[in-house]
Amino acid sequence: MSAFLLTGAISCKKSSDGNNNNTNSGAKSIVIKITLSPVPGTNQGSFTGAVNAMLPGTDLATWKVNDVVRSNETTIGFTTADFKNGVLTLETTAPVTITNLSVSGVTTAQFPYTATVQWTLGGKANDPISLPVTSTMTRSYEIK
Repeated sequence: MSAFLLTGAISCKKSSDGNNNNTNSGAKSIVIKITLSPVPGTNQGSFTGAVNAMLPGTDLATWKVNDVVRSNETTIGFTTADFKNGVLTLETTAPVTITNLSVSGVTTAQFPYTATVQWTLGGKANDPISLPVTSTMTRSYEIK
């Protein structure tokens, strides 16, 4: 999944090299909140994902994960273990022009759960997206 996001970021970088990258035109803050309900227990399922974003100058953004800056990781991979009380918050440290988010969940019909994804882009929140996980679920989002 990280390879998919990195490929998308590289693709975005190549396609924007001809633009004037010296301005913050169109760059916005991004905060992503993912909630699991209930959190899959050990041997009951899993949830994974990855996220990255491009700065206006076509560099990859730095992320805060649950309010902790992860400065050496431009693509953040996460698993169920990264959630605190069923919630994971991802936030860039600077405004970005595009964000790529991929999530996937696996479980059995005996242990279903729901992942809710909501992002706030430039101060405007999208409607929460409810993703029921009853077997295998995979979604990708390009946020700009």
